[in-house]
Amino acid sequence: MSECAVSTPVENFIDQMGMIIQEEGGPPIAGRIFVLLVVEGRPLALNEMARRLNISKASASTNARRLAARGLLLRTSLPGDRQDYYELLPSPYPNILQAMIARISHAAARIEEAERLIPKENAGAKERVRLLAEFYRQSADFMAEWSANLKLPD
Repeated sequence: MSECAVSTPVENFIDQMGMIIQEEGGPPIAGRIFVLLVVEGRPLALNEMARRLNISKASASTNARRLAARGLLLRTSLPGDRQDYYELLPSPYPNILQAMIARISHAAARIEEAERLIPKENAGAKERVRLLAEFYRQSADFMAEWSANLKLPD
């Protein structure tokens, strides 16, 4: 009988966030990298991320760059070290919310366009699609208002 590795609560949390990000349609490795940097609270080199998460350095690099492009991580360096390091931005959470708002707003616009293309003769479908678009639009508006009033501790 082989022994199973015992996971720590932090390792379990990192894996859970990977699954959450995957359920939201994102790459699970990006979620795991993001949370690793949240719990560590310090810059990490790509090779350390890869080792800690048991992924390739190329995958760590690709996903860290993706997170940096989304305004969640900052690529940095350490004096005397030529490796790339990534660290969590001081307050990345509003950027997460802005990305969610953008996705919902984009969906609302696509649904509104679909509603416009449905012929008036199909009034029932047109109205149901209009209501769906309104749901998305109001959700985006609500989140934008929430974002404007969001107060996070420093």
